[in-house]
Amino acid sequence: MHKRARGLIAFALLTQVVGVGAAAPTKRYPWQRDPGPIAGRWKVTCPREAGMIIEVVLKSDKTSSGRISELGAAGKYGYSEGEEILRLEADDFGKWVGQLKWRSVAGVQRWDPITFVATAEKLNATMTTDACYKDMPRVHGTGASQVRSDLRETGAWASRRFQGTRRVP
Repeated sequence: MHKRARGLIAFALLTQVVGVGAAAPTKRYPWQRDPGPIAGRWKVTCPREAGMIIEVVLKSDKTSSGRISELGAAGKYGYSEGEEILRLEADDFGKWVGQLKWRSVAGVQRWDPITFVATAEKLNATMTTDACYKDMPRVHGTGASQVRSDLRETGAWASRRFQGTRRVP
């Protein structure tokens, strides 16, 4: 009876190990990489869009979408909070490749190609038509205090400090 119980335990462990191995996707080539950790909130890095934060969510293991979480100074381009501006898919090299919704002050709108490399603390557009998406830091804080901090860093705070006679904190 003792040997039989040991045999059953060994069989159960073996089937779980084999089952887990079979469920995990296998890489076809040694150069293939898993995509970087893109889910989260990211701050754009150019002064003309100071305070804009993009929230990227995973739709699946290989697809993601980015929406404007905090508008900041990018409102002058006609963007709005909640608007989708990124459509991305993971490639075999560990990068996120897709499209960026770009707008000009004159109202021109188009979907431009973009490629990102994501790390734990930085989202870097390695191929883009807009430098605002290079070296974007991950945002750990939330809300208006983060936007005010961003505006102060870029000097845009002084131009937004007063609206009429009411002081904006």
